[in-house]
Amino acid sequence: MRILLVSALLLSLASCTAPWSKSVDTTTPTTGNTTTTQGSDKVAAVGSVITLNYTLHTDSATGPLQETTLESVAKEKGIYQSGATYQPFQVALGQNQVIYGFEQGLIGMKKGEKKTIKVVPSEGYGRPVSIAKEQIAPEFSLTRDRKMFDNTLRQTLDKSAFPAEMQEKVANAKVGDTLTGAENAIATVVEVASGTVTLTIENTGNPFYKKELVVGATVTTEGADFKITAIDDKNVTLLISNKKSPFYGKKFAVGESVTPTNGSKITIKEISEDKVSILADHPFVDKDLYFDVEVLDIQ
Repeated sequence: MRILLVSALLLSLASCTAPWSKSVDTTTPTTGNTTTTQGSDKVAAVGSVITLNYTLHTDSATGPLQETTLESVAKEKGIYQSGATYQPFQVALGQNQVIYGFEQGLIGMKKGEKKTIKVVPSEGYGRPVSIAKEQIAPEFSLTRDRKMFDNTLRQTLDKSAFPAEMQEKVANAKVGDTLTGAENAIATVVEVASGTVTLTIENTGNPFYKKELVVGATVTTEGADFKITAIDDKNVTLLISNKKSPFYGKKFAVGESVTPTNGSKITIKEISEDKVSILADHPFVDKDLYFDVEVLDIQ
């Protein structure tokens, strides 16, 4: 989809937050969007994962049709491409996965709602995007709580923190039961109280799983190399080489550009201690964008 900004690897160590729990925020959306149909009471916020269909026009709400997730619309309007995938689009809000104006227009929407989101160039492809340094830098240091490197993690969660599809199983959970979360993570129930469940999970997302934590220890994976550069009772500091970075093996500095095989040219505009500002060249850089959106689900 053209509204995706950049396909950069998100390097993350397993945290003490279970992969099935959710966080929410109450960010206020920008104004200037036209709502056409109201939906349910479930509201999209930063931290939500939204599944939606959209149709994109440029210049005006009835201007040239550029793309759609709906096969029927593509065929009707003569833009259907054989071999293209037409299916609902999913985005995690707050992760800079899509252009700023589109994301802001989604915040506050409800399941089942339809809306036209207008995105001006300064909030679309003409706007530099600030992302976490570890999303794009070819090499960086990362300090994490030493508990994140435990082979087994333990966490107590409110039963209400689990998604709807797990509520029945959680409500009837007994010690010894197993729960499967995101990325097929499997947890074991070790305690059950009236409103909470305590779980243990094998921390296989940790690159040093079942390995000795000492300065100089290294792990090589397909996507990245990890080296421990410092360690104490509280923290572990890693030097990480991100092989999936579009700048891997290239100069990483302000003004440098690369063209990933699956995206537009990316230019670095600013680098700070933990953030990188990038601008992606795009055919829609100077255009007003009009997205006709229908929210199918909010998690």
